[in-house]
Amino acid sequence: MNFMVMTFLYDQFQKLNEDFGKCIGDGGEFSGNFEQFRRRHQTISRRVQEADRFLMMSNGANFCCQFATVILVLYSVIFDRDNIISPDPEAAVGYIVWLIISVFGLVLLVVQAMILNHTASIH
Repeated sequence: MNFMVMTFLYDQFQKLNEDFGKCIGDGGEFSGNFEQFRRRHQTISRRVQEADRFLMMSNGANFCCQFATVILVLYSVIFDRDNIISPDPEAAVGYIVWLIISVFGLVLLVVQAMILNHTASIH
């Protein structure tokens, strides 16, 4: 859900930037309704603030849980290898898949935050 919200907001900023760029002529003169662009930007900025309010706790909890999962799986695989991986090959594959999914979720969350932060800082 976080990815869909972030993608929607990112696309809205990109569309606004594209439309604004079309209204700027070769000599740098603006030929459009500036008030309309200001209102669109303000609307998108409000949406970002609302999304930040309701996704802040979710993103924080998601980051902490993914990070803790990666640490626990790595600890179990490295230090308790004899009891976890050696007796059962399916368990070894399960732990590796669990680790890959956790790292992928963590990377996805960090990349989403970087993209949205970069876009908001540019605009």
